[in-house]
Amino acid sequence: MDILYRKKKKNRNKFFEINEKKMAVKSKKFIPHPFPKSTFPKETILNWKTPEFVFHRKSPLWFLVGGLFFFSLISYFTYTKQLIAAFTFLLLSVTLYLFSQKKPRRIDCSISHQFISVDDKKYLFKEIHSFWIFYEPPDFKVISLRHKKPYLPFIQIPLGETNPAEVRHILLSFLTEEEQEETFDDKLARIIKF
Repeated sequence: MDILYRKKKKNRNKFFEINEKKMAVKSKKFIPHPFPKSTFPKETILNWKTPEFVFHRKSPLWFLVGGLFFFSLISYFTYTKQLIAAFTFLLLSVTLYLFSQKKPRRIDCSISHQFISVDDKKYLFKEIHSFWIFYEPPDFKVISLRHKKPYLPFIQIPLGETNPAEVRHILLSFLTEEEQEETFDDKLARIIKF
């Protein structure tokens, strides 16, 4: 597992090194800090539209396996007279079924000199500790923002078709890059294509 992780990390770093060289050759699209922070312009540096998550079409086998799993749990808890646990798993199975059918909506994302915006929600750079870009093509390209408040969860913003090297180049002007590990539930959701 560690070898696979190191290989993915090496591929990710190689991708960003190659694209950083290309970015250096291109003309600059913005000036990182030409003004005092209080007078940053409000214009957008980069914007993109993307689905809010990667939708995987589920096969009948996917539903059959999931249904059998939850049916066996609910049957076991009912047989052992643990009705609260049985009811909890019943609700969980219905909720997961409904979420598995949900289609992603298109969201508008943008980066300006002061914040990252996702639809109408703005994440100010002064409130963000660091960022990391998870990049495993073709499906998994996400900006992960770590908030300064430790009790808040990581904010994940999908990149869609946007070049992650360009996004990284821009964000490095405002935030520090700090490696993050993908959470267990995110890994599990990607493995089972939820």
